[in-house]
Amino acid sequence: MNELVNHVEHLKVKGKSHDEELEVLSGRISKHGHGVKIMRFNPFKDVGGNQSFAVSIINENGVGVVLSSLYSRERMSVFAKPIIDGISDIELTDEEKLVIEEAQKETRSHIKNIEQE
Repeated sequence: MNELVNHVEHLKVKGKSHDEELEVLSGRISKHGHGVKIMRFNPFKDVGGNQSFAVSIINENGVGVVLSSLYSRERMSVFAKPIIDGISDIELTDEEKLVIEEAQKETRSHIKNIEQE
């Protein structure tokens, strides 16, 4: 009987340790980008093809980046804009706003799936 009691106490200590480790890991995971979306588009109607793009990478706290490229015959420009709480202090295009919104939806879906497991 004493051996069983000791074993149960040992399992309680291990369980508490595992709970603490899971808490730390959960905090680390929340900082990484779960929502990633890309959109190709044509900003200039006289130039053929969807050569421009916007990519958003967002974590569950709404922190991340949106990368975008505007292509024209004369040049190609690339932009990186920080995202904090789902918004940027730099003006966003409609396409950038859309990929940020879609990445946030994907992040929320990812979190919901983890919570259901």
